[in-house]
Amino acid sequence: MSKNTNQYIRNDLRKKNDINDFLFFKNINFQSCMVILFVFLVLLFSILSIATTPNPSVIFGI
Repeated sequence: MSKNTNQYIRNDLRKKNDINDFLFFKNINFQSCMVILFVFLVLLFSILSIATTPNPSVIFGI
């Protein structure tokens, strides 16, 4: 091992990566997330409403 013979203390200015930097996003805009969620839900409900409508030819016996 090498010994530190320097008498001056230097601060380490490098950015230290924390686990919170990877797990939590700090630049999330929740308003845009709500808009995206709303558009996705409208699309999902419209597809489900079309898929679950009964066939009119079956109802009228055609």
